[in-house]
Amino acid sequence: MNIFLKNVLVLVFIPACCHGLVDIEKYLKVCDRNSADVNDCLTEAVQEGLTILAKGIEELDVPPIDPYHQKDLRIEYKNNQILAKLIAKDIHVEGLKSSKVHDARLRADDDRFHLEVDLTTPRVNVRGQYIGEGRYNSLQIRANGQFTTNMTDLVYTWKLDGIPEKNENGTFIRITEFYMRPDVGGMKSYLTNDNPDSRDLTELGNRFTNQNWRLLYREFLPYAQENWSRIGIRVANKIFLKIPYDVLFPSMS
Repeated sequence: MNIFLKNVLVLVFIPACCHGLVDIEKYLKVCDRNSADVNDCLTEAVQEGLTILAKGIEELDVPPIDPYHQKDLRIEYKNNQILAKLIAKDIHVEGLKSSKVHDARLRADDDRFHLEVDLTTPRVNVRGQYIGEGRYNSLQIRANGQFTTNMTDLVYTWKLDGIPEKNENGTFIRITEFYMRPDVGGMKSYLTNDNPDSRDLTELGNRFTNQNWRLLYREFLPYAQENWSRIGIRVANKIFLKIPYDVLFPSMS
């Protein structure tokens, strides 16, 4: 899901890429931040962006977002006698272009910026390669192979908070917080294992994971949210700190 978050931020903040050199209205609807209809405008803008950016936009140097490719992801989990480490590589995420944007809410004041976007996604597939190791008491396991995770009926809201900062080039927004907590209707995962010494344990782990996915999802959610927040703030500020506030969200009324 951290990969999901990175795709989302590109969609929401695509106006930043223009920087006066590209006509952003070719790609995304521009919304007056002081208009009474700004929330409806932003809802339409993000929905249009999902479709337009699915194949990427070369002029804006935006890569394809569906499927989206991420080089690697590292996870470490500790809980009492359980220790697990996982390195995922060559990760592909599919399903974002089928999302439905239901609402958007913008509060853009002189001293505070807040944006929320509500979405649902019927299905997301994540696949890639992995190298992992785990320990439970004296039992140790090492595995490597392929993984796939299918999630269905996702419901989530993106929340971004920032503060305006002025310099000699104008006023910019520094994003200080990002929050997302997806609710998932269903999840099914599968790992292959190229290590014959631990293949049987991997199959046992697959069955356990799929039978108890809700419990495991809640257990790992704080780790995922920390990662999403870090990625969200970093990616958003690459845009907000380069593009003036009035270009991203013009005040025309």
